[in-house]
Amino acid sequence: MFQINIDVKYKLAIKIALFLVPLVSIALSFFSFPVEAAVSLTVLLVIIPITLNWFVFQFNVMHVMPFPTDEMMKHKLGTTWFASDLETMEGLGLMFLFKTKNSAKDAFQMFKAWNQGKTIDSLENIVLSGVIEGNGKYSIFIYPGDRVKKLDETINNAKLSLGEKDKVKLSVAKFYMQFCFDYSNDELKTNCINSLPHVDELNFNVGYVENGEVISYSKVGFRLKKFTLQPRSSSALGAIEQSLEWDDPTGKLPEINQALVNKVNSNLSSESSA
Repeated sequence: MFQINIDVKYKLAIKIALFLVPLVSIALSFFSFPVEAAVSLTVLLVIIPITLNWFVFQFNVMHVMPFPTDEMMKHKLGTTWFASDLETMEGLGLMFLFKTKNSAKDAFQMFKAWNQGKTIDSLENIVLSGVIEGNGKYSIFIYPGDRVKKLDETINNAKLSLGEKDKVKLSVAKFYMQFCFDYSNDELKTNCINSLPHVDELNFNVGYVENGEVISYSKVGFRLKKFTLQPRSSSALGAIEQSLEWDDPTGKLPEINQALVNKVNSNLSSESSA
């Protein structure tokens, strides 16, 4: 059946038109018109309701994935790698680091919402995508996955208040993060990121800094079952990864936050050499 999709904002006007057409037809029957005009009006009044019945009203629905809080954006420091065994990369993980415990809490709640309240992610609800930029440079992208079942649920809920012929056009708003690294002079971190294709599970956590030390917000964190590491030239890169090139991270943090990062790195270096 032929259909014409039209935005729902015109629904009231079309309903009024459908209501007025028979009234106009009745009103015109009280007047006499030349044959040519009468035929034309009759054809027009027949065509209008037929055409209007072809219209299918389209509702625009926005599904918004949880976004970070202002405090998160203000106090984010970057990321750090960790593992229970740095030689075998057993227990490999990546931590999203914040300046305060409260901002780390907000981040944990956001990621948990992305993963529908769970800590184990086997469906790629949390997308973690590594990109090999070349010359020792890498990017890490983190953003919510497609969550198809959740999107279908949004569409079905919207349809409950619609008519039989109404349609739902769904759009999705999601937040993404890109972290850029230059590991050309850091063998350990290079080994960490290059180990991604060789581990079955990646620990993902959030943490904060206290007295120059990194503290995990959650003892459990998240366990990601799906993650990737691909060269920039790969055709399998997602749309977000393709649209964003590597950007030198030097000087991107406020000085006070950079000083805190330097202190953390100094403490980690001291622990490694001890």
